[in-house]
Amino acid sequence: MNFSRRGTALVATGLAGALVLSACGGGDDDEGSGGGSASDRSGQVVFGESTDFPENLFPNIAAGNATSTANIINGILPGAFNVLPDFSIVHNENLLAEEPTLETEGDKQVNTYVLNDDAVWSDGTPITADDFEFTWRSNRSTDPADGGCPSLLSTTGYEQIESVEGSGDDNKTVTVTYTSPFADWQSLFSSDFGGGILPAHIMDNDDPAALCETITEGWPIAEGLPDDISGGPWQLKAESIDVGTQTVVLTPNPEWWGEGPNIERLIIQNIGNDPTTAVQGLQNGEIDLIYPQPQLDLVDQVEGLAPNVESDITFGLSFEHLDFNAEDQHLASLPVRQAITMALDREEIVAQTVGQFSSDAEVLQNRIFFNNQPQYEDTAPEEYKEQNVEQARQLLEGDGYTQGPDGIYTHPQRGRLAIQIDTTANNPLRQTTIEVMIPQLREAGIEASFNANPDIFAGAEKPTSLEAGGFQAAVFAWVGSPFRSATQSIYWSPANGLGQNYSRQGTEEIDALYEQFVQEPDADEQARLGNEIDALLWEQVATVPLYQKPTFIAYNSRISGVEDNSTQAGPLWNSETWTVE
Repeated sequence: MNFSRRGTALVATGLAGALVLSACGGGDDDEGSGGGSASDRSGQVVFGESTDFPENLFPNIAAGNATSTANIINGILPGAFNVLPDFSIVHNENLLAEEPTLETEGDKQVNTYVLNDDAVWSDGTPITADDFEFTWRSNRSTDPADGGCPSLLSTTGYEQIESVEGSGDDNKTVTVTYTSPFADWQSLFSSDFGGGILPAHIMDNDDPAALCETITEGWPIAEGLPDDISGGPWQLKAESIDVGTQTVVLTPNPEWWGEGPNIERLIIQNIGNDPTTAVQGLQNGEIDLIYPQPQLDLVDQVEGLAPNVESDITFGLSFEHLDFNAEDQHLASLPVRQAITMALDREEIVAQTVGQFSSDAEVLQNRIFFNNQPQYEDTAPEEYKEQNVEQARQLLEGDGYTQGPDGIYTHPQRGRLAIQIDTTANNPLRQTTIEVMIPQLREAGIEASFNANPDIFAGAEKPTSLEAGGFQAAVFAWVGSPFRSATQSIYWSPANGLGQNYSRQGTEEIDALYEQFVQEPDADEQARLGNEIDALLWEQVATVPLYQKPTFIAYNSRISGVEDNSTQAGPLWNSETWTVE
């Protein structure tokens, strides 16, 4: 691979561009509130983004459903609740004047939020119940006949809301009424769990079709956010985005009413996931913080930079998995999906990947709950726990496949059993995962190949994207939160809207259980339902869990306040509190 040289050049070029961008972004002299005037701030932090540069900044559509988008937007869109590194949930004391309340009125659930009187958007417009109402209305349906928008990734929870009403002085009290209870109500209106609160005064439109056009277009990265809007501690101005150098510069929101930020700017520079680029950047001071996919060589090199660089490995709430496109001529067949799953030795996959740098790594046998959650159960059938090449071959032959002279099976109608496995570009860990799979599958007569797909997370307009369905199989991660109702949009039948169900598989039984799962207020019963759902997901094997994904954070020791948050909140979750020596 020649990415090492290119990545290193990006660091140098990107930082030069970033400094120019921040200079033309309005300067710091006229900024300041909340944590103090600009004179109270010092220094900057350069975050080396290892995932793909974002295509879109709107988090509620496929084009914006990326870690790099979340790392930018989580400090810009306000949210009612935050998740802490220990997975506990706390209300956002900057946005809310008090802890939200939960009441039950008959069969209905009612939540009340009281907003901070000082909470305003970056253009000075107060954040009010109107923004909550618009956020609900723009997320509640994917059905155009119901005023919804098919481009939405998920409507979970929002579709159960009957009304959002404002009251009190300056419309700062928000009453949310649900038609049926929603167990994970704290996940709604919260940026850490996807989306956040949207600016009604900028985005709203009385015409649902026109609003859907706005949602579908989103916020293309080259254009930035509408009116450079922000309701958080950071602001991203369009002039502070350089697509060419893949750099964005966050500066303090001049209307921010809370504490911080304590630094002058937070520069996010895409550096890719090449270990040499990351290590050299940390070593020479061009990069202050990295959060890459961990791999043995990278971890070892970074640990060698101590004490100037601090680092940590954590197992969070995200997992790597193999997804099958059930519309593919081969993978539409359940026996083929079963055969591939049986042919995999997932213990070896773990040993050759994440097991190289953490003895805590283990095979994940559940899609709903994680190894380090108390609700977790091993729901995998015995036939998938160990590699079973002979049974895989029997399944293929029973499905009409015959073995060719080269050992690969062929079907009279579907042709050669050749499966291309897509994944993100420039990701050595995922490339290794697939490279371990390829010879395992060949043992069972299945030809597999690796493909780095730069458009894998793009919108439907890119034919090879997950959303467009132009793939056979794919390895990627779901980045999770403590709220597991969010998995509904991944495993719900496509008849309910594609959402994030890129495998395009589902059953009415799973849909019915999810209806109960998202409404169940009792934690133990919700856990039982979740594990029952996962047992049914094993029956259709449209997606195969591989391993709980570890996170690796490394940062310059002169930065104080950095702490890994291995959830959707990400490494920049508390960046407004950081200080630099």
